[in-house]
Amino acid sequence: MEYKGKRILVLGAGRSGIGAAHVLGLLGAKVVLNDYKTVNLTAAEQQLLAEGKVTVITGRQDIDLLTDVDRIVVSPGIALTIPILVEAKQRGLDIVGEVEVAYDISKAPILGVTGTNGKTTTTTLLAEVMAQTGKPIKVGGNIGSSLSEAAYEISRDGYLVAELSSYQLETVKTFQPLGAIVLNITPDHLQRHKTMAAYQAAKENIFAHQQASDRTVLNLDDESVASMKKRVPGKVLCISQDHSVTDGAYFENGQCYAVRGGVAEFVINTAEIHLPGRHNIENILAVIALAYDLGVTAEQIHAVIAQFKGVEHRLEPVAEIAGAMYFNDSKATNTDSAIKAIEAFTAPIILLAGGHDKLTDLTEFMALVKTRVRDLILMGEAAQRFAEAAKAAGVTNIYQVRSMAEAVAKGYELAKAGDVVLLSPACSSFDWYHCFEERGDDFKNEVQALKTLVEGKVEQKGSLS
Repeated sequence: MEYKGKRILVLGAGRSGIGAAHVLGLLGAKVVLNDYKTVNLTAAEQQLLAEGKVTVITGRQDIDLLTDVDRIVVSPGIALTIPILVEAKQRGLDIVGEVEVAYDISKAPILGVTGTNGKTTTTTLLAEVMAQTGKPIKVGGNIGSSLSEAAYEISRDGYLVAELSSYQLETVKTFQPLGAIVLNITPDHLQRHKTMAAYQAAKENIFAHQQASDRTVLNLDDESVASMKKRVPGKVLCISQDHSVTDGAYFENGQCYAVRGGVAEFVINTAEIHLPGRHNIENILAVIALAYDLGVTAEQIHAVIAQFKGVEHRLEPVAEIAGAMYFNDSKATNTDSAIKAIEAFTAPIILLAGGHDKLTDLTEFMALVKTRVRDLILMGEAAQRFAEAAKAAGVTNIYQVRSMAEAVAKGYELAKAGDVVLLSPACSSFDWYHCFEERGDDFKNEVQALKTLVEGKVEQKGSLS
């Protein structure tokens, strides 16, 4: 779409909406940024919007905002069922998300990553691997800056690497990435999508408009993802930890291989990989498959993976206190992600879980907690339901707390040398926090404060002896 002179209504004054409004304004569109809530913009945000000559209206969302609008850009956190969008649909107005805007304006090819879990790690690693080409790289979407801002800034000879959620993908219309990765599909966001079929359909939009010259990486070890193979318009690159593949990447006997036309080339072994767990092998294979097919050599891919230590808030080591290791996995906003985190450790686990309850089934999660978690510490809105499900599963050591500080203190009280104290909430963060990053930072701050306190007492005791 040519945006110059067009009237654009951007709904949602968060990071995505502000980024889109700013860029569209710079492109010459007449932009209104609206949020039904009253939003207090920072000085930096106000400056961005002023640069784009954006009109900001918050604290109300009147239907008259639709008058003479050429396109509505919806932020990912906004449901398509709100009254103003229902009215817009009835009027036949053009409604898209920020991902579609980014695709419109990006001069560079886009590499997109989706899946229920593992998106951030995979996106970050993919960007670092693609940087080995020497070409400019920008990252955005569900990670970092807004995707439209990254798209505006990337040069034609680079790559735009995008982490894409189901919320972002459900509003695309022509989005066509050069490369797409679908990692896994497990129940999540059903309060928004209502059914697994609708959730999966949103995910499949990542490749729906591709052509034969494009490629999509599918994880054959996930039944839902494997079923997509017949619907992919472009080249399919497969990954598996259970068997070899003809094109893509696979894992066998502790080693990762890239494959093209049935010919396998060794990339890296587990002794050189710093990310624990089977799920991280899945993420690494996906990156290998796409990057190798795009011309990055096995040696270049190996060099990056061997140095990669993971991303913040995803199985992030925080501290060792009295012989116990503390890990921040605040990014685990659903049970499947928390299950993967628990399975990554062999040491006894004290698990900190709970938060904003997505009301997903807890049967499989609590069955694993019973066998792999020694102590369960629960917090937030979900604490009571989680506690009841844990008791029903036969879990005995259950504790409920009222703050992150109390949770960390209880973890320290229960931990022994050699244990793992793991924050992996299996819930979103919106009961106590604005985002999972804020929750993870709170956990890390409390752990570091605890470490300082404990070490201070040890030093004081030593000086008196």
